[in-house]
Amino acid sequence: MKKVLWVKFGWSEYYRGGPVDGNFGWLKDAKGSKKEGKGHEAFNFLPVNGTYYCYVPPQKKEYAPWNEDNHGWTVICLAKRPKHTGIHIIGWYEDATLLGRWLKPPKDKVPVEGDDRSSAYDWSYCIKSKSAFFIPPENRMVPFSHPSVRQGKYSFLVGPDVDPKPEKKALLTLLTSRLDQLRDVAVQQPSEEVVPDPELNPSDPLTGFGSPEHRKKVEKAAEKAVIAYYAKRMFKSEDMTKVKCGYDFLFRKGSTSLHVEIKGTSSENAGFFLTRNEHDAGLKKDSAWRLAMVTQALSDNPVVQVYDAKQLLKAFDMTPYVYLGRPIFAPESA
Repeated sequence: MKKVLWVKFGWSEYYRGGPVDGNFGWLKDAKGSKKEGKGHEAFNFLPVNGTYYCYVPPQKKEYAPWNEDNHGWTVICLAKRPKHTGIHIIGWYEDATLLGRWLKPPKDKVPVEGDDRSSAYDWSYCIKSKSAFFIPPENRMVPFSHPSVRQGKYSFLVGPDVDPKPEKKALLTLLTSRLDQLRDVAVQQPSEEVVPDPELNPSDPLTGFGSPEHRKKVEKAAEKAVIAYYAKRMFKSEDMTKVKCGYDFLFRKGSTSLHVEIKGTSSENAGFFLTRNEHDAGLKKDSAWRLAMVTQALSDNPVVQVYDAKQLLKAFDMTPYVYLGRPIFAPESA
């Protein structure tokens, strides 16, 4: 890569119109309160007619990223996950064009005509590209730290008229190494069809995590792996999946009984959903409750890790994801 810069903006799960979070002035009102989803970067990975339009915040009194040779840049996109340390690579653009100023999307470039995601607030962009790679949130697992990234909004690492300082070379080496590691899990040319945003499909909040058929296949493979895991430890199993008791399997050995909820993923990265029943009946109240997390569930060598409630809360950030609204009072009849 002969022309490379990094840019940093607010955190979003999918950058297709959903909420944006971050400790930036443009995400807060005059009193410092958070403005939900008001970041221009909300659409940074939403293609419009095959082109991606990227917002980058201003850096001090400088303008948007610019170089006289403004075509053919690799732009590495960074963001800080709220309430966590370190910076994550959330994607990158290849063969990008630097515009040097912020532009409003023309009417024919509004993501979806009449869609509230594009019309609810103004947004702008200063970089465009027809080639994008996106790291889904479940694969943003390894943050890094660097002084210049913590303090800046963008920086040129290599290219025409770029000062080859040692710290820039070191950061370029770090970032290109990370890109090589992430390329296998990166989604090329992300879109609503390729990687849907579950937040924007309330009828199926698991939309972004594979088809129902794929999820069922992973579920059965994970159950098989956990049964084998406990069989090696001389436990007998009893299927409880048809009983709404807050766990999937009962494992017994002598006087020991374990209530095991099983979660699986086909990737190397652990992540799961808990229903309210699983959370309340198991995680909160049952000392025999365990969560068995299976990664690489569809491989020949699935990995099983088992957590009790205390270990689980230390290992995972538990965030409410879906809320159910019901009327408090029955409406009066006419």
